[in-house]
Amino acid sequence: MELFIYFCILVLNIVAIFLTYRFLGNDTEKKERWIFIIVGVAIMYMLVSIVYWLSTKNIDLGSAESTAKNLITFAFVPVNGIAVLPFVARTYSYFKIGKLEQEKFKNRVILALVILFIILIIEFFYFKNIQTGILNIINAKG
Repeated sequence: MELFIYFCILVLNIVAIFLTYRFLGNDTEKKERWIFIIVGVAIMYMLVSIVYWLSTKNIDLGSAESTAKNLITFAFVPVNGIAVLPFVARTYSYFKIGKLEQEKFKNRVILALVILFIILIIEFFYFKNIQTGILNIINAKG
């Protein structure tokens, strides 16, 4: 079961990277595309880690905490990436080639940040529920 979960996480990451790469368009250099993807994924990882930490501050899972944190974090980074990065990539691509004015570019980036913020708020409560459920399972076994 664990192998299947890791496989699904890998597929999600590949899809997130592929979508972002494609949405950057052919006018963007490969080096710039990969920098955009790496920075975008790193930002997603930091944000998900911060939200996870804030939502589970008062929950102690003992030895299961590290595994739970890794699974949840690595599962939600590509989900957030799929939700936000392709849109930002396309917006950046259009701005770079001159199809999008600076004001519209800023508005679209702000929209993407608002959507990401809403997703992170939902994840905050979801992570808390997941950890509480895991804690209840651990306590029931012990």
